[in-house]
Amino acid sequence: MKETKTQPSVGAKFTSHSLNMTDRKKASVTGVSKMDGASETELALTTCMGRLIITGTELKIVKFDEGDGNLTFSGNIDSIKYAQTKLPLLKRIFK
Repeated sequence: MKETKTQPSVGAKFTSHSLNMTDRKKASVTGVSKMDGASETELALTTCMGRLIITGTELKIVKFDEGDGNLTFSGNIDSIKYAQTKLPLLKRIFK
């Protein structure tokens, strides 16, 4: 009998995700499971829908609560991009 293993989804802690932006100056994101990095020009985070990259200028985190998955930030937002999460190196080599 063959046993199948299921991989947990990215950000399995939360099941829904939303993004609300006002005038490209303020935004809030729900379903954030991890903050991967932050600078004045880029915010990188992991949501239940995958990795999210936000670029702009003067970006500042106003509030981040990892427990409930809410992130609020401000600044001049230029782009919001969902990126594919990379498979571990060994899995990419031995497809």
